[in-house]
Amino acid sequence: GDQNSHFQAHQSSRAFQVAQILITLPVMSLLFCAAASILLALLVHGDDIQCDIVVAGGSTASLATAITAAEAAPSLTVCFTEITDWPGGQMTAGGVPAIDFGGQNSHVDNQPASFRDFFNHLEGNPGGCTVSIKCYLPNKLVETWIMPRLSRSPNLKVLLRTAVVNTTRLRSGEVASLTVVQRTPRDNYTEYSQRFSDIFADWYSPQDSAYFTKQVHTISGKVFVEATEFGDVLVTAQLPYAQGVEVPTETADLTDSTCGQVWTTTFYMSLAAEAPASPKQVPQGSAEGLPFNPTQTPLEWHHGWEWRRSWCNGDPATECGYNNTNVGDVTQQNLGNDLDTAYIMLPEQDVTAQRPWSGGLDKVALRMLEDRAYAYFHWMNHTAPVADWQSRIQLNYTTAGTEHGLSKMPYLRDTRRAIGLDGFRLTYAGTMDYFNVSSPYTGYHFYDSIALSNYNDDVHHLKVCTYPDYMLNHTTKPFYIPFRALTVANSSNLLVAGKTMAQTFHANGATRLHPSEWTSGVAAGGTAVLMVQNGWSTQDALDNIAKVQAFLNSSAVGQPLDWTIENPQPAQIGYQCAVNIARCVGVDHNVTDSPIFKNGTCSQQCQALASDEWLALRSFWDVVPGTNYIQPNVPTTLLKKSIANSQVLPSDELLPVTQNTKALLLSNSTFDDYYLCRVNA
Repeated sequence: GDQNSHFQAHQSSRAFQVAQILITLPVMSLLFCAAASILLALLVHGDDIQCDIVVAGGSTASLATAITAAEAAPSLTVCFTEITDWPGGQMTAGGVPAIDFGGQNSHVDNQPASFRDFFNHLEGNPGGCTVSIKCYLPNKLVETWIMPRLSRSPNLKVLLRTAVVNTTRLRSGEVASLTVVQRTPRDNYTEYSQRFSDIFADWYSPQDSAYFTKQVHTISGKVFVEATEFGDVLVTAQLPYAQGVEVPTETADLTDSTCGQVWTTTFYMSLAAEAPASPKQVPQGSAEGLPFNPTQTPLEWHHGWEWRRSWCNGDPATECGYNNTNVGDVTQQNLGNDLDTAYIMLPEQDVTAQRPWSGGLDKVALRMLEDRAYAYFHWMNHTAPVADWQSRIQLNYTTAGTEHGLSKMPYLRDTRRAIGLDGFRLTYAGTMDYFNVSSPYTGYHFYDSIALSNYNDDVHHLKVCTYPDYMLNHTTKPFYIPFRALTVANSSNLLVAGKTMAQTFHANGATRLHPSEWTSGVAAGGTAVLMVQNGWSTQDALDNIAKVQAFLNSSAVGQPLDWTIENPQPAQIGYQCAVNIARCVGVDHNVTDSPIFKNGTCSQQCQALASDEWLALRSFWDVVPGTNYIQPNVPTTLLKKSIANSQVLPSDELLPVTQNTKALLLSNSTFDDYYLCRVNA
């Protein structure tokens, strides 16, 4: 036949030899595919659905993609699948309603128009949280902005409670259709009364269950966007993908599929005015992972309460800041309930073998994740600073939208990632970090840049695996996402967005947050429109990247493509003799009211820094008692040849070091709060 399904042989993503991937089906796969087709034929089928653009969703990026494509091209039909009943991914169902900005992307000029609309819809900071400038109630966002925004586009078909279970590709490699399972809760079933670990496999099953009736749809389209949370399209299409961290270097072809990011199951708590007469029993859970401390100080407890508070019920001016806890507050919790002793995604060989497809997740690890969340709730309750509160602190089921009291979905920090055109992967090193020297203020500006992104390299480390040495948590510059990160090798009509982008594990640590997912989704939605309208492949879109960029930057889409840097760091203006440490060092202002020199020799007026001599910012270093050594008090930091901000320094004036580093103090004095030290590079 002209088509094949996801049962063709999976080519190992470890090899990344994308040009050699075969489309031909092995005989056993054909038999398995035929059996699956017979099974699907016996089940309840909905209408086959024809679309111009198909967005396989579940993530924050997918919501942005669907909105952008539908609104930018009202004449095109856009279909949008969502695995839960709350579109938005980590913004809503994933339970992280606190927008994680990296700094410059909080500036309105650096935000897509659709993101600004969402942001402005939520006046002020409803949660009065301290982790972000915008925390909110996810159920209210779904009700008052997301669903109304989706419903205003008559060309947009939204399929809630829908999981991708199969992908059909042509021999050319193009995606022809998705097979999806849409579930409807039975009248006698209370939805979300079972934990995710107990029910997620049912979501993928095409067979009716005790909880849901099912319809199987085939969705055909011209352009597809993979923006699921678990890489459902990548896996079921048998396309090359990466899972886990690249080893031993970031650009290596090999990945450790058992070593990724820590995931979390979040929940919400409230403080009632009085203890409920019949409190709902909360499972005790278990302290899986890092043990909880026996006690908390009042300051620590209040910090945990207000850190990601979703709704502050006090006076915004006086009762919604640090150390404020109010009756009626709603607080989201994921500050201490990470599960660091198990990776949630199955190893790659088990993912390949999982047929029929059901997300590729480890049910035992998921259960551990949920048990830790329940245990963390009880820990927060029992360590409350006011004894009376222990009977008044309750899980907030309404905000979570569940009967079990936890969020509808886990909070994913990584997933399966595509391999782009010609094997492209967006890397962290040299494109996002301080070691990119193409600009003092931003990361590398790709010729095919189509989105802006800004966040620290935020990797939550598992305790059950070892990360390679290059995985230092550097602070990033505001950076660019290239179009090639949205492409998929060997499938010319498939785009990716969000955490499934063609990127390394290290890069994902900086791109996985809400604003970055949104900008990548906007780029995917706008590009998909042009691909349909012009009959383009992804290679054609790359060849016409100027047209893509112009459309994305137009009022039809509203995607900024160049950074507006607010309050940029001052550049290094030269070198100055630091008399108290007797060295010539780089400066960004006149520290000593003495001459500024053009080079690091200070015209022989004082001694230049030797190759093994560095400056260490005192606040990040502690003196080792009884010695002349200093050691970092943070996991990673930078030594410098200058007091100027790291963002504006060239790579040869920076040295990343870990907490195990010991540096020899060369002077008891400091220069502008910097130690002079010696360490081998």
